Amino acid sequence: MRKIYNKLKNNINDFIYLIYLYFISCFSFFYYAKRKTKSNDDNKNKKIMILIGSIGKGGAERAVVNLAEKLSKKYEVIIVTYHNGRILKEVEDYQCNVRHIHIHKEKFWRIKRIKKIKQIKKENKITHCISFGTIPNYLNAITRIDEKVIISIRNYISIAECSKELKIRNKIASKLSDYIVAVSEDVKEDYIKTYKINPKKITTIYNYCNKEYIEESIQKYDIDECDKKIFEDGKVILTVGKLKKQKGVWHLIIAFKKILEKHKDAKLVILGIGELEEYLKNLIKDMHLENNVYMLGHKNKNIYTYMKNSDIFVLPSLFEGMPNVILEAMECGLPIIATDCHGGNREIIEPGYEEKINCIRKCKYGILIPKLDFNYHNAEDKITKEEMLLADAINEMLENEKLAQYYRQKSLERVNDFNKESYIEKWEEIL
Repeated sequence: MRKIYNKLKNNINDFIYLIYLYFISCFSFFYYAKRKTKSNDDNKNKKIMILIGSIGKGGAERAVVNLAEKLSKKYEVIIVTYHNGRILKEVEDYQCNVRHIHIHKEKFWRIKRIKKIKQIKKENKITHCISFGTIPNYLNAITRIDEKVIISIRNYISIAECSKELKIRNKIASKLSDYIVAVSEDVKEDYIKTYKINPKKITTIYNYCNKEYIEESIQKYDIDECDKKIFEDGKVILTVGKLKKQKGVWHLIIAFKKILEKHKDAKLVILGIGELEEYLKNLIKDMHLENNVYMLGHKNKNIYTYMKNSDIFVLPSLFEGMPNVILEAMECGLPIIATDCHGGNREIIEPGYEEKINCIRKCKYGILIPKLDFNYHNAEDKITKEEMLLADAINEMLENEKLAQYYRQKSLERVNDFNKESYIEKWEEIL
């Protein structure tokens, strides 16, 4: 009976929230859309709020902390979160002293969350609010008072967010915001096409690579003692990312089986956690790769030391926003192999190139292979053409030291284009 009661209670709460959401969305459309944002050109009076669900280890979270830290040198900045998670000062990786307000979960918390965000904006006299992610973007837009509302698009939206609810939230946020920032040109064009955005309202600001932090981490932290043996002999192929469908890691595991036919001492190291962990472990077992493929979970402070001690970085993503991890691998001097998927991969590795890639392409700053499919594969499945191309690209990098050295140098050269000075300058232009 208690389970039935709790389920009924949750359904009632959801129903009340949906009604509330409907009315506040309608009110926002008819009221806020007609209001003009007060201009504030005085840097000393700019009070900036950055809104995100939680502070974690993903690309969006790192972008938030980096942005907040840099803007706080010049303006008054606060970070606001509402999901369960750690407070900024508790996250050891982030050496950031920006004020952090966390909205705690309560009864009818989703309704109270909207009120609380609005209250925070009012009490802190916020002049600019920047949000990261679909729900934070929506909350930012519908809680506006008279501040400038800027929303940030972090992923290839037409693939990443297909549900009706998310599409409605994106449409409302786009309509009510003053400005939209995309993390790559491909993400920008996709968003314009999907939500019929005026191109003048949206711009691209690439993430920057925190070179100083990476170098400091490599000097301070070593590989975990239990993992050191992996790096003692044989070439190490590394991939890093959340273990979810978007990252396409199973394709790399299948391709690695072909690599072992030529390079028996090669090793594949996978760093990350996520919902596909069990599937990937079973795939490794079924393909009898346990002695050469290592799923080492999430690494915290010493992730860049793992990168520095690897030989090749591979990103087999199905789609991306702007993959920070490629920039970080470049800063660690790794040659890059990635898919020519929707998102920012090509913009990093082969800027300006517009033709479809159907084969292995040796680009200016790394190697691109054609897009991989979205289907989960098993050990019994025949290797696909694209997986074979991925294996061939890795094999060539392993066998051709001159090529590998060339791309190590090109990685170190390319990462300099993603510097924090240019990043902050572009953000300040739209504040």
